[in-house]
Amino acid sequence: MAIMWRLSLSYLRKNKTQNGFSTLLILLSTLLVATAVIILANTGNLFKEMHDRAHGSHQILSFEKDLNDPQAVYDWWQEQEHVDVSPLLQYRTLSGITFDGLDIPNLYLYMIDTPAPPWDVDKLIFASGLQPTLPEQGSVWIPTSMANSYHIAIGDTISFRAGSTNLNLTVSDIVVDVPYGAPFTNTARVWMNPTDYQQDVQALAGNDNYMFGIHFDDYSTNSRYWEKYNLEHDVPFLETKMEFESISSFYLIINQIIGFIMIFLGVVMLVIALVTIGFTISDAILANYKTIGILKSLGLTSHKMIGTYVIQYAILSLVAILPGLMLSVWISKPLMSISVSSLRAGGDDIPMQGIGAALLVSAFLFALVLLFVMLYANKARHIEPVQAIRYGMSEADHIRIAQRMNTPFFRAIGFSRYPVSVVIGFRNLMKNIRSSALILLLTMMASAVLVLGYVVVTSVSGIYQTAANWGYDNANIAAVVVNKSHFSLDKLEQVLEQDNRIQNVGWQGNTSGVIRPDTSINTQSQSTSLFLSVLDGSYDQLGFENLRGSNPRLENQISIGVNIAKTYHKDLGDLIDIYIEGQKRTFVITGVYQAIANMSVSGRITMDAMHSVNSSYKDVDVVFINVNDPVQVEPIVHALNEQFKDSTSVVTQKTLLDSVYAEAADILVYPMTLIGLLFILVTFIIIFSTCRISIRKESRTYGIYKSIGLTSSQIRLSIAMGIVILSSIGALLGIVIGIYVLPVLLELVLSGYGIVELPLILNWAGILLFACLTILAAAYGSWVSSRVIRHSSPRNLVIE
Repeated sequence: MAIMWRLSLSYLRKNKTQNGFSTLLILLSTLLVATAVIILANTGNLFKEMHDRAHGSHQILSFEKDLNDPQAVYDWWQEQEHVDVSPLLQYRTLSGITFDGLDIPNLYLYMIDTPAPPWDVDKLIFASGLQPTLPEQGSVWIPTSMANSYHIAIGDTISFRAGSTNLNLTVSDIVVDVPYGAPFTNTARVWMNPTDYQQDVQALAGNDNYMFGIHFDDYSTNSRYWEKYNLEHDVPFLETKMEFESISSFYLIINQIIGFIMIFLGVVMLVIALVTIGFTISDAILANYKTIGILKSLGLTSHKMIGTYVIQYAILSLVAILPGLMLSVWISKPLMSISVSSLRAGGDDIPMQGIGAALLVSAFLFALVLLFVMLYANKARHIEPVQAIRYGMSEADHIRIAQRMNTPFFRAIGFSRYPVSVVIGFRNLMKNIRSSALILLLTMMASAVLVLGYVVVTSVSGIYQTAANWGYDNANIAAVVVNKSHFSLDKLEQVLEQDNRIQNVGWQGNTSGVIRPDTSINTQSQSTSLFLSVLDGSYDQLGFENLRGSNPRLENQISIGVNIAKTYHKDLGDLIDIYIEGQKRTFVITGVYQAIANMSVSGRITMDAMHSVNSSYKDVDVVFINVNDPVQVEPIVHALNEQFKDSTSVVTQKTLLDSVYAEAADILVYPMTLIGLLFILVTFIIIFSTCRISIRKESRTYGIYKSIGLTSSQIRLSIAMGIVILSSIGALLGIVIGIYVLPVLLELVLSGYGIVELPLILNWAGILLFACLTILAAAYGSWVSSRVIRHSSPRNLVIE
């Protein structure tokens, strides 16, 4: 045992740099895998904890169309058992704020007449830590999502656009408002003092709207209550209903994406780390072949020889894994705090879960490292002392390398045919096939990771370029109706018809539809409520796209979201029965599309289809406008905003989407940058280690090169050139994988949110730039590792 310890410590002291890099490699693998486990373990838990704490709603009913009596509906739900409801909230809608000198037009606000507590559902969690009864007069409470997006703090004054005037109110508190506080949203509930609401908001033109939240003891039973409601009322519920899936989806999607990417890439890095450790041991055995042979000839057994490597890497693994585990906890907090900041009240610390799972993963990693060490160190068992002393390797390996280097192909790569630098670089790669294969694999994966991160971030930040592929329109301008009671459809239509700069217009409303399951097939399934887009105009002209098929044009046609198609096994040409305002309509499916909004639980129908149900339907939520000349977009937006500022908010498509997805892109930058930097660092470490080993094995050859007149710089440049060529091949393969293979993994995550084909924006200049970072890391790693050639004399190199 004493001999094993001495040999292990000797190896640790002798190869300090290489052992240091191996330790760092294990640390980084632990860091990435443990961080991914913690993030995945916490995904959903933070939302669930806050939803339970607030006794959050599962459905939100909004009354803006005067199709149902809000008080009657509210009273009915209050009477139901195993159901809790929030207060009936009275509100008006406003659009746009001015804060800190910045005009923010694309922010849609529900100005709430705050009721007095207590509330049974959707209790507000206050950032200040206090529990005020009502906002003080002249002040408001705003949600964390709004405060975080625009960096608003308690005590700041916000100017709200209220028709032709501005309403200045001070932020007295910031609240976690679960139903309307998700990140990446441009809607928010602003809680006002009742006196301010009556004096400043009710005085505006228009009527009050109402909403309330419903919390079910068992959410899966909600369809039974709705069936009961429809049986007991002559008029079905025709207003807007927001489902729990829509409430929770944007809280969870970013952590799902980050966690999934990190766990996959962590596993990839772990595999690379283990293979690298195996190669390091294998090449270390080869480099010390004679020494091991001499030790075995002196009586050291194979078990003890293997044990020296196990002890060495057990020490290195412990030194690496424990800090890696602690760093993973430290790094996980900021990553999660960025993506779930809207669920944090004030300085509340994030409750960490998954530490136990991370400990188990770390223990498994430690065991896996030792297992690989024993597998690769087992080669020492087969070392024959005589062959080791004679060849410096096994006789079979010596013959195999000699045969490989003497094939006609290798003989053709001679000093007489090609420049010396080319031959040296090429022979270095081909004589160390396993190391070259590892470098190729590593640079390929590192390039793929960097390219994937860059493409994902640019695709989300530039979503306006691929809006139609995310389920949105592709019109130049959107005029969103924020005050329906004061909105004049006829007046806006007249203005648009008289403007010769406008090419075409589409008027879009929405309604709810219900798909009832076929009880003869499945008696356990429940009804599905889906969001129906109703368009008076051409879906094609406004840029709405489908994955398959076409948009509806006739009264009996519909295009459905992918999740509806998947749930009910529907495809093009199939018939689907949908209940609209209580009336059954049968549609022919002409298209299937994907949409992140409403998680693709939606459909598109024509205005004629809606009129077949309700001939007086004129509800319009947004007007899409295309112009003849894109230069005229901003002037038209400005003119329409001035003319219809009391009822609509007119913005460009880019402004509309940026207000929602710019924050998502910013959040993705941090974890993607961390992963990219780790892979660049790993690329450098592994290439440094493998090159250092191969240089040590070829020390005699390089000594001969120096003795015949080659300089250290020439030899080092030749080695680096070979590595650059090999890593360039790996980077090119990585580009293909990063663009065409890895996004498929993201689609597995996003499919549940309504996106089955990830719309990518390919900026080839940026892609090539990020792929080149891998090549630079590889080149630098090989160059640094070859410094030993510069500091050694030809005589010493030959002696070694």
